[in-house]
Amino acid sequence: MKKLFITIALLFSFNAKAIWLNSTGEIESVVIYTSNKILVKLKNNNGGDVAACSSKDFFAISSTYTEEARARMYSTLLAAKLAGRSVTLSYSDVSNCEAWGSGSNVYRRITRLTL
Repeated sequence: MKKLFITIALLFSFNAKAIWLNSTGEIESVVIYTSNKILVKLKNNNGGDVAACSSKDFFAISSTYTEEARARMYSTLLAAKLAGRSVTLSYSDVSNCEAWGSGSNVYRRITRLTL
């Protein structure tokens, strides 16, 4: 009986892995708020659905990243927007959301940015 329980537990633990999602496209808009939020929207590509995130249109540069990392991501996004180049935004499908204060908007957190 113990072996059966352990086998079932192991089977379910392997299914809980997060996967990387990638969204590629030109940048439609970059929105900056005084509350230290930077949001990005791609043209014609809303990306994959992340169940815990309520916003399906925007991606966020996390306010928990270092100031240097945030500035580097922001400048890369601006350069790509001005040049009309596509970017690839990578994010996880599990527990990878950036909350907007106490409101109901929760954005997908960008974890990697590629030109």
